[in-house]
Amino acid sequence: MRKIMIKRSFLFISMIMALSITGCIKGTYGLSKQAHISPTLAISGVKGDISLSDIVKANDTVVYDQDKFVTIVFRKDSVVDLKISDFSKGTLVQKIAIIDPTSYDLNIHNILSHISGDFQFLNPSIKFNYSNSFPDPIKINLNVSGQGKDKTIPLNLAPFTLVSPNIPAQQEITASYIIDKTNSNLQNLISLPPEMLNFSGTAILTSSAKSNQTGDYILGPNHLLGSLEVDLPMELTINNLQFTDTADNFMKDNSMKTEDFQFLRVDIKAINGFPLGVSLKMSLYDSKTKSIKSTVNATDILEPAPVDNNGKSLGVTETSTTIEFTREFFSFSKNADKLIFSFTLNTAGNGSQDVKIYSDYRINFSAALVVKPDINLN
Repeated sequence: MRKIMIKRSFLFISMIMALSITGCIKGTYGLSKQAHISPTLAISGVKGDISLSDIVKANDTVVYDQDKFVTIVFRKDSVVDLKISDFSKGTLVQKIAIIDPTSYDLNIHNILSHISGDFQFLNPSIKFNYSNSFPDPIKINLNVSGQGKDKTIPLNLAPFTLVSPNIPAQQEITASYIIDKTNSNLQNLISLPPEMLNFSGTAILTSSAKSNQTGDYILGPNHLLGSLEVDLPMELTINNLQFTDTADNFMKDNSMKTEDFQFLRVDIKAINGFPLGVSLKMSLYDSKTKSIKSTVNATDILEPAPVDNNGKSLGVTETSTTIEFTREFFSFSKNADKLIFSFTLNTAGNGSQDVKIYSDYRINFSAALVVKPDINLN
């Protein structure tokens, strides 16, 4: 009994201290003969103002153009590295070299295992950068496929011919070949999204009379070196993209008794300049019975900003959301060992509109804790 009295007295003193510090009280309360109080307290919490450029600085992977439009870049060096000795198959006129099979792990398996829903990158591209010192035409047949968690999508790229140097005045030439949705299946491959990119192929060298007469293969360096650069401009659509993660239930072993309060909630106000909307669902999960005990839904924590015909935000959207944790929710927390968090994202128009992401988009938000204790000091 003494421990209970000490605990409740400490809770009462803590409440008074909180009130003195914040000076923010909603509702009224009084002390009855049974010393029963039930105030509603609003305690200021977190405030913030965030832009994409505050979180991720422009570098080799995240690129901003002069208009602050965002592009994500992946690079793979030495995809092709061929010398004259590698062209060992074929006829006297056409020699074939094998581009060794290789794979590029994007290291996003753990992320993708938590994601469901649909999204589309609208204008992805792959740039095949190369330096070539072969004087005769080389045709590249590049086989690329994206491997996801449940399927594989081929690039379906037709063979293409590289630019050759003008021997002998020009010993080597540097150029590039662009692969995009106009000449391949790249948009569907990237939007898979792939956990692994697989490469293989062949290079066909067609000999000319000139090279045989002048002996250019002997005199020149005869080297082809190629790399890949994958560009993902942040122009996309997202339709009910869900990110789900599980954490240990930190509320399971707390000393708070459900009879000590009527409710606890978090009030969130946000001004969103991103054309993305976010909702949150939090569930108490019992892994022994494999069942969800109780769920709190917070729809539209962020509503998307409106966009123009080009997918750029026209301004901001203001949202007020309440996340309420009832006495019933906390009573179930004692029998749940896990918390499941599910975030749902949609672009403007409930996922129907194409949007563009710029580094100067901002989110301004504030969150306050509102609690209504129900304490009997007897």
